[in-house]
Amino acid sequence: MRKVWLILLSLLFVVGFTSANADVAAPIAQYQFPPLADQELPAQLISKLATVAKDVPKPYTDRCHTQQNLTQSVAPCTYGNLKSKTTIVLFGDSHALSWFPAIERLAIAKKWRLLSLTMSSCWPADIPAWNSTTRKLMTNCKIWRTGAIKRIGEEKPYLTFVAGTRGFSTLDAEGAVASGDARLQIWQTGMARTLSSLMKFSGRVVYLSDTPISQIVPADCLAKNLDSILACATPVSKAVSEDWLTSERDLAQANSAIWLNPTEWICNTDPCSPIVENFLIYRDGGHITASFSKTLEAPLWQSLSTLLVASAP
Repeated sequence: MRKVWLILLSLLFVVGFTSANADVAAPIAQYQFPPLADQELPAQLISKLATVAKDVPKPYTDRCHTQQNLTQSVAPCTYGNLKSKTTIVLFGDSHALSWFPAIERLAIAKKWRLLSLTMSSCWPADIPAWNSTTRKLMTNCKIWRTGAIKRIGEEKPYLTFVAGTRGFSTLDAEGAVASGDARLQIWQTGMARTLSSLMKFSGRVVYLSDTPISQIVPADCLAKNLDSILACATPVSKAVSEDWLTSERDLAQANSAIWLNPTEWICNTDPCSPIVENFLIYRDGGHITASFSKTLEAPLWQSLSTLLVASAP
C-alpha cells in the first residue's frame, strides 16, 4: 500500500514540477498540508529508538564517505552493477549521502554502476567551507571537491545526482563569516561554477533540493513521548525554507540541471511527522535514516524518468 501511495504522490509532484519548470520565474506555492493526526509510537518502532543513530548509509560503514578533516578514501566507492557500462554518480555533502540508499536501489534495479563521492560538511558549491563548530576553514574540502569533480570527469556518467545542506557556513572576500544576501550570493556563484563543471562531464545533472529538517532529535523526543508523535513533530514553516527551495530551483534551471524537490516525499502534513508507517524518518535533526531513504527510490525514479523524457533533446 505504501508503494502505491508513494507512486501516486510522485506523479502528482511531477505534474506540479513540470508546470513550474516551464517558467523559471513561477513561484513555488505555499505548502498547505493537512494537520498531523496524533498517535502513539508504533510498538515496532520503540525498540529502534536506541539504535536509530546507527541507521546510516553504507558509505559510512565502509569508509567511502570522507569525514571532516580526514583524507579522502582511496577505495573505489562503487556499488550496484560493477560491470555495467552505465555509471551514475552521487556527489555532495552528508545530506547528499542521505540519498545513497534510494539511489543504490535505483542502480541495482537498472543494473547501473553507482559511484558515491561525498564528504561531511563539504557542500558541492565551489565556496570556502567554514566549520562553524571548530571555527576553522576546512582547507581539505576544496581539495576533496576538486578531486571528486575530476573523478566525475574521468567517469563521464549518464547521471550525476548533486545535493547539499542549506545550513552551510562560508566566508566572504574579506575572510568574515558571510550571512544574509551576501551568503546567498556567494553560494549562487559557487554552485553555478560546480554545475557548469558537472554539465561538461555528465549526460544529465540532477539537482536534489535539501530535505526538510527536524528542530529536535526525534528519537530522543519520542523516547520521552511514546504516546504522542505530535509532541516530536516540526512545523512545516521550520522544517522547510521556501526561499531556499526557490533559490535552488532557479539556480538548477538556469544551469540546465534537472531539479527535484523531495519535500512532499518526506513531509506531507503540518507539522511534519517524525515517522511514516513503520519507519523513523530521521536519525538526527538533519539526516534521514537509511531505512527510510530506501523507500524514496520509487518516487525518485517516477519523477526523474518523466523529466528525463521531457528534457530529452
